[in-house]
Amino acid sequence: MDANDLAQEFSKQLAAGFGAIFVGSGISSASAVPNWIGLLGGMARTRLGLIIDAEDNLPLVAQYIVNQANGNRGPLVQHFREELTKHYPLNQYHTTLARTNVKNLWTTNYDTLLEDAFRRYFHVNVKASDDSVSRSVENSEIEVVKMHGCIENSPHDDLVVTQEDYETFFDRRPAMARRLGQDLLNKSFLFIGYSYEDSDINNILVEARRLARNATRQHFIILLRNQDAKKQQRQDLWLGDLARVGIQACQIDEFGELQKILDRIALKSRGNTVFVTGSHSRNERKQSTRLQCIGRLLAQESNLVLLDGQSAGTSRFVVSAYLEECIQRKADILRRLSVFPNPYAANPNFSNDRNLIPILKEWRSQLLRSAQVMVVYEGGMGTEAEVGVALDLGCQIIPVPECKEDLPWRLLDQNQGIQDALRSINGVYLDKALRCQVEPEDVMNCVRTILNH
Repeated sequence: MDANDLAQEFSKQLAAGFGAIFVGSGISSASAVPNWIGLLGGMARTRLGLIIDAEDNLPLVAQYIVNQANGNRGPLVQHFREELTKHYPLNQYHTTLARTNVKNLWTTNYDTLLEDAFRRYFHVNVKASDDSVSRSVENSEIEVVKMHGCIENSPHDDLVVTQEDYETFFDRRPAMARRLGQDLLNKSFLFIGYSYEDSDINNILVEARRLARNATRQHFIILLRNQDAKKQQRQDLWLGDLARVGIQACQIDEFGELQKILDRIALKSRGNTVFVTGSHSRNERKQSTRLQCIGRLLAQESNLVLLDGQSAGTSRFVVSAYLEECIQRKADILRRLSVFPNPYAANPNFSNDRNLIPILKEWRSQLLRSAQVMVVYEGGMGTEAEVGVALDLGCQIIPVPECKEDLPWRLLDQNQGIQDALRSINGVYLDKALRCQVEPEDVMNCVRTILNH
């Protein structure tokens, strides 16, 4: 399957709320977290006299180590804890996943890097046991299901590490197994960070095969192409069998390609969404006409969703005109407008309260992870805080400067990344913005170009 097709198809599922991501150990490897060979190699050598490699059945090697200790799992699990609770930095894959509009992630990883990546802006609900997997999830929470347990929170006998653990998984964890089955039926999964030889992915796909007759969703997997011709031949046959049970594969030659695919998914998973921000302008009467024009132009794009942050000033002019145009066109407003809370909207006296900025950032994280495009007009401290969150979460920023002193101009002047992105997407718009000569039609053309890019 072509990488662009995969990104396009899976992004649609995420935008519609029917996508989930399954994360394997390859994602943590970029943070130097030891893989199975790294975790087992030393103990296999000293206790069993074995030199292991990727060809070995590694859960079986772990079983041998436990067997050699007369069934005592303690030394093996303690070794895992010592290795996996060291400090490891987040990597670019974690950062990109945290920017993706995904609510549900599964992982076979024991480490906590995946949930740590989301915790900067979001509340994370981690489920690592049968008792927890059926708990409800709040709308604002990111759900991370740790299928094989968590190195920090799971008791030693609840970590899936040995061959026996794999063999008895569906018997010992019936709630987890049922939940996996339900999600495989109801959501489209993207599997990343796995290899053909990975025992984790093979055990998971046994369940997918079992459910194949009732499968209603298309699943996807991204795999590194094997450089060994004979191994690649076997992998191709295996991928053909996966297609039979509804799992389309995309093969890549290097992990740099995975990053590009994830970057695209992170942005497109938000759908055709636009957020317009800014506060009261010094030329508000003149500017209000332009803002109302922007609102009407946005409403004329039938597949576009406007995000309303309940802000005064710029946003109100845009949203009011947008609503009026939608009403005149008899558009389904529930489909065309999404509303997000704003602490400053609760009371006019809050407007200059800096103490509310942390709350604003927390609340805006939900909005901005849903926004593909952010249009920025002149604004104060609240607008600056929103822009900071938007940059962290990877929104496409369109500054609209009125003069060479305001916030949009400073964004263009001081952030080369914003300039480079606009130059690659719409160089004509960038030239006009640098001259402070942007018209509503220019903004709309830039928005349209980004959404269709």
